[in-house]
Amino acid sequence: MDGGRREKRRPQRLVVLLSNGTKPLDAECASTENVSTNGARVRTVRRWEPDTRVVVKSPLGELRAEARVVYCEALPDTTFAVGLEFPARTNAWVTQ
Repeated sequence: MDGGRREKRRPQRLVVLLSNGTKPLDAECASTENVSTNGARVRTVRRWEPDTRVVVKSPLGELRAEARVVYCEALPDTTFAVGLEFPARTNAWVTQ
């Protein structure tokens, strides 16, 4: 899956809220598996369509980014792995 990846992602678990931006009250609580300044892989309970524009926020709102769904992979435990691409490079999601 990382053939087009511009940089290596770091394993990192963060709780995030994921919404499509048009219905922010329908935000899904999810968790990251890994992140970079260009994107993240997020574990969710629902399927997200590729090319969907989403808003990713930390629960308290201190971190926020717009992203594009690159892929959505069904996992054996009935969850989904969603690859997100940040259109604008951001260091905010990458912690030391």
